[in-house]
Amino acid sequence: MYIVGSVISGLFAIGCLIGCIVSLYSQSQKRKEFVSTTGVVASLEKRVFKPGSAGVYCPVIDFTTNSGESIRFESSYGTMPASNKVGDSVKVFYNPKNPKDAEIDSGISKWLAPGCLFLFSLGSCLFSIVFLVLFFVMSKNL
Repeated sequence: MYIVGSVISGLFAIGCLIGCIVSLYSQSQKRKEFVSTTGVVASLEKRVFKPGSAGVYCPVIDFTTNSGESIRFESSYGTMPASNKVGDSVKVFYNPKNPKDAEIDSGISKWLAPGCLFLFSLGSCLFSIVFLVLFFVMSKNL
């Protein structure tokens, strides 16, 4: 039983680690293609994903592309409390082929997905080791 738990935890750890690496790679490729500029927080939109929860504040950003086009987008990442105030200047990355494909350059946008996957990988690795230790301890007692 413990060996099965160890193998499953180990496979989950490997899967999460691969996901972390793929996420980091895809983000670095995206950053190479995207263009950087400065935007301004136009408003904060409250998003409630679960009824009864406090929700998060997603900043709505206005920026101008290098070609002079004005763009407004809502960030995919929100925080509670809001991490920006209306009128704040923020660094924005956008796809020059599709300027509405944009995001604020922040720690959350860079590290949330790969960081969570890495932590899940570490946790699963720990469970795998614990199950292996339990397996060997129980084997000696028999």
